[in-house]
Amino acid sequence: MTSAASIPEPVPDDAVGIGAYADALIAALAADDMAATLDAAPAAALVERLRDLHTAMRAVLPKSRPRAGLFARLLGRDVVDQQEAEALGARMGVLLIDADRAEATLRADIAAHRARLANATSLLEGLCQAADALRAHGAADDAHHDLRLRRAQHLDTVHATQDLSRQQLQLISDQHDALLARYRNIRDVLLPLWRQRAAADHTVQGAAHAVTAADIEADVGHAVDAMTATLDARAPAHADRPKETDA
Repeated sequence: MTSAASIPEPVPDDAVGIGAYADALIAALAADDMAATLDAAPAAALVERLRDLHTAMRAVLPKSRPRAGLFARLLGRDVVDQQEAEALGARMGVLLIDADRAEATLRADIAAHRARLANATSLLEGLCQAADALRAHGAADDAHHDLRLRRAQHLDTVHATQDLSRQQLQLISDQHDALLARYRNIRDVLLPLWRQRAAADHTVQGAAHAVTAADIEADVGHAVDAMTATLDARAPAHADRPKETDA
């Protein structure tokens, strides 16, 4: 990544120097390809891990699993699905570790991307300054006035294009932050409460709970679906299913 701090400041006073300054900024923006720094795979991996965790929760509460359709039962798919759910249910601790690792990977990915966005913002500010300096340089009636104006307009176009890309990537970064927030709510609030309710539902006192383990499991399912919808809206590249941690 080419740091904005490596571009000489302030903006030079002469037209030739301003042009060279602007060229250096444009080269730095091109070298630091922001679009390639925010991969969809870490976010998709986190959502996939959460989906496995949700399936495992449902395996612990058989009544919460939807009944398979006739066609699925004829093909034996319901048996396969039940076996997979039970296998996941027996490995909830491992699934949670894998989800935590996926979260850490996504968080690091976002941090690196935000650093690039900040760098791009500084470079774009420099382009604005260069364009303004070209417009203000020299007299309006000198021989190179029109050339300077055309160059300033070119810098404006580059700035507008790059800034639009920066805004779009900022939006994606914000969406990934929302994914992390949903995960932390599942991890720190819903999952501990679900475990408490799942244990209580097997006791006499369990029936007195206004919120049951099945209700919490459904909330987790809604959260995972919302996270999936966020990724689908961004239309990410296909991400391979991550490998599970060995138990």
